[in-house]
Amino acid sequence: LSLRFADDANRDPWRGRLIHLSGYEDHVEVIAGRLPALDATTAEVVLLDAFQGVAALGDRLQLTARPFNDCRRVPASEDENVAAEEVRCQPTTFVRTSIEAEVVGFVRLGDPDDLRWEVFDDRDLAPGGPGQPDDEPQWMPLLTSGAYFNGALTVQMPELLSRYRVGMIADLDGIAVRDVPRALDDLGAWPHEVRDELDLEAGGRVEFGEALAQFRNASTFSQVPLLLLLLQVAGVVGFYLVVVTSMARARQAQEVAVYRSRGASTSQLLGVNLVEGLLIAVPAALIGPLLARLAVGALGYTPAFSNITGGEPLRASVNEDAFLLAAGGAALALGAMLLPTIGAVRQAIADASREQARPAERGWFRRYHLDLALVALAGLLFWQLDRRGAVFDPQSVGGWQADPLLLLSPLVMTAAAAAMVLRLYSPALRLATWLLRPLRGITVTLGIGRAGRDPATGARLLLLVLTAIAVGAFAASYAPTVAQSFEDRAYYAHGPDMRAAIADFDLPASHEGLDRLRAVDDVEQALVVHRSSIGVPRGGAVPLLAVQDGAAAASMLSFREDFAVESPEQLLRHLDLGVPIDGGRALPDDTVALVLYGYSAESPRIGRLRASIRDGHGEYHVLTFSGLEAGAWMELRTEVPPGLTPPLALASLSFMDRRVLVHGDGAIFFDDLMAIRAGGAAEVIDDFDDQFGWAMYSQLGASETFGPSDARSRSGRQSARWTWTREVTERSRVLAPDGPGVPLHAIFSERALALFGVQPGERTFGLLGERFAVPLLVRSTAGMFPTLDPAQGFVVVDYEQLRAVAGALGSRGQQVPTELWVDFADDVPLAMQEAIAEQTRDSDWMGFVAGEPLLLAKRLDEIASDPTTQASGSGILLLAFAGAMGAAVLGFIVSLAIALQGRALEVAVLRSLGASTRGLLRALVFEWGVVLVFGAAIGVLLGRWISLLMLQFLEVTETGDPVVPTFAIETEWRLLSTCIAVLGVAAAVTLWATWRAVLRRGVADALRLMQ
Repeated sequence: LSLRFADDANRDPWRGRLIHLSGYEDHVEVIAGRLPALDATTAEVVLLDAFQGVAALGDRLQLTARPFNDCRRVPASEDENVAAEEVRCQPTTFVRTSIEAEVVGFVRLGDPDDLRWEVFDDRDLAPGGPGQPDDEPQWMPLLTSGAYFNGALTVQMPELLSRYRVGMIADLDGIAVRDVPRALDDLGAWPHEVRDELDLEAGGRVEFGEALAQFRNASTFSQVPLLLLLLQVAGVVGFYLVVVTSMARARQAQEVAVYRSRGASTSQLLGVNLVEGLLIAVPAALIGPLLARLAVGALGYTPAFSNITGGEPLRASVNEDAFLLAAGGAALALGAMLLPTIGAVRQAIADASREQARPAERGWFRRYHLDLALVALAGLLFWQLDRRGAVFDPQSVGGWQADPLLLLSPLVMTAAAAAMVLRLYSPALRLATWLLRPLRGITVTLGIGRAGRDPATGARLLLLVLTAIAVGAFAASYAPTVAQSFEDRAYYAHGPDMRAAIADFDLPASHEGLDRLRAVDDVEQALVVHRSSIGVPRGGAVPLLAVQDGAAAASMLSFREDFAVESPEQLLRHLDLGVPIDGGRALPDDTVALVLYGYSAESPRIGRLRASIRDGHGEYHVLTFSGLEAGAWMELRTEVPPGLTPPLALASLSFMDRRVLVHGDGAIFFDDLMAIRAGGAAEVIDDFDDQFGWAMYSQLGASETFGPSDARSRSGRQSARWTWTREVTERSRVLAPDGPGVPLHAIFSERALALFGVQPGERTFGLLGERFAVPLLVRSTAGMFPTLDPAQGFVVVDYEQLRAVAGALGSRGQQVPTELWVDFADDVPLAMQEAIAEQTRDSDWMGFVAGEPLLLAKRLDEIASDPTTQASGSGILLLAFAGAMGAAVLGFIVSLAIALQGRALEVAVLRSLGASTRGLLRALVFEWGVVLVFGAAIGVLLGRWISLLMLQFLEVTETGDPVVPTFAIETEWRLLSTCIAVLGVAAAVTLWATWRAVLRRGVADALRLMQ
């Protein structure tokens, strides 16, 4: 709409947009005046507070729509001739409508970051500000009420076309994790419903749906290993209940046997134990979810979540699913408690006495070889995991899908390892007893011998410690491994602290800009690199990276030990020739022309000869010689442009074929290359008589030679001769003086070695420029190199050496750098890095154009603040680890206390036979210490192995792409060792306290009470 102030015709015209935002009244602050009346029949508008300088309350605005006529839109004829002559409409009526609007108020956005303002394009519009035209009337947004916009306005200006935009604001508090699939389905169906039911076009993007889909994949990404761990934790807790209940039932065996001898039935005794279990399980099922909510909320205070919650507790809710899961867990726990009772209630007094005097060596689990069946199942799952590579399919529709059987593989493998330890524990004890027979004293003999006679108690504790420590090792490895994997990806993808694409790199101004950047505070180093590709003679190409300063570049990169056998400093040192690599033939500083004599017996195959001259700044200039004719020695001359900065050097000579159908056999002779100086004197640069120091770079498939010849010469003994054979293809070739820059010293990836078909130390050819074959020397190899994809292969060379070769070849694209690398000082804040990065965007200051920078610190900050990949896993794993270790500590304490109380008679007998209390204590410490040490050692090894196996999901991204670099297992050894130490301290305290209780009872009293 065109806009004029009705009260003052002399004011500048404007253009207006009449806008209604649904519900905007509740999200703006009225600065002056009021909001438009809901029942207004005339236009009332409010303006943003930025327009108070150009309008005032009460101003009358004349809004005029575009003119229209009574012509109907009739499609033109499909015949172009008819369409050009036909008259489709002759209007008879011209209409232009206008309305008056009153400014009734000025408003300010309540929260400019509110998502609802995303649909309001004019939210930042101000007079003379960004978005306003320079040579046309400016725009003024006019906010009005919905009642007027959809009511009276449609009557007053019926021809006015309106554009509608729809924005959806999600209620994040109302979307639970289980609601995400349904929300995605609804968001996906919304455009179709608008088109089908409202017959409207629904374009645009639903970015929230994309973010929600990423969250779904990322949450599944973290839920899979968490589920695996929680299954193991459930197994540990269940085994803990079995162990503790077994020992309690063993202690009550005589009492239960007396009940059986007095007529109590098996069902009655099971009922008593069932009631006992229910008294524990039911309150636990009711209180457990509430305690879990408090525990999850308390995670908000931990460092992993503090950046997200701001030091506040996490928001956690308890729904019906939590109580259902708690009830299921209580039922499983109740079953674990009743399992040892089933065998105990069936024993009479005689059976109980016999079992106590001679414990069974093998239980039903080993008697029927179920442990071997479990090992076979674990082997089958391991084989299937090895084939699939992971427990899930990241390419599944609707997020990652997992095989339920494979999800149980960690628990099955842990159980299988525990079963094998249980099977081998007793034979190992007997073997240890036999090996330690020569040792005197009761410390070793009594400790090992007692465990060998009754291995059940020690074996159960060993398994409990083993499984708990295995879970702990998995838990202590998950978060560090995930965090390190994501950081390794960032370091590998970004390379230095800052990386940016560059263009228009000219010497020497660009080098001066680099020096200014290096002089900036907090900048340690800045350099440029070249990134392109190098052709493979067999076909295809691999990425090429040319590094300017190997030592400086090595200090910028994060390089893992598995990337290469050598360190980055050693790798890049192979590219340093240690000598100047400019090469070429030196020219006098006052050279004004170059002269070269050529001879061809027949019509020459080539077109004009060209020379590439390098000036003192390192820039290359291409000059064209005069033409060559057949039958005599011809002077080929080219003028050197004035003003080139010395020193000058001839880098190469180049020529290409004439455009003819077939090239026959032939030869061209060259002799007496001379520089014409300013005074007219000619100085011979090369007469080709002495040692021949030239090489020819031709394209693949060429049958050509270039070398010295005494068949013909203009002066002296010999000349340079180029020969060719009959062929059809047009080719180019380059003649360059020998120099240290050739062959190119290169670092090859393993994939590049295979593509080129070479080994370290060998020579090959790479295709540069117009596919000229350039010699390469493989100095070293690397499996991976930051910023390069090992799957594609790569070649790393020295930038100055590549630049010299590219200058000789006339390849401008490979002479200039393509990226800027910057290394910041330690502990430079991200804000300061961003400010320096923004400074590099100033082309006048830098001397070249730098693109959008990639900041490593920014990416690391994004990773650290992403709760779906690290914090969520860390929190649950912390609770799971605490639960598993708590079960192990309690199990060890209870088992140790019950076992020592049950051995009071044995201790009394040994004391009566003269055994010292210290000797007996050392024997007990040795016996239970062996259980603790071996359980912890095997558990750590088992947990690390399971971590390596189950964290294979880190080999792919959330979208299923391979991760570079591959992950490496990292374990929080401090946390794991602390928990093991706590377990050891708890065992020592329990052993000491129980031992003191046993010693308080005299030998005679102990013997009398135990009879």
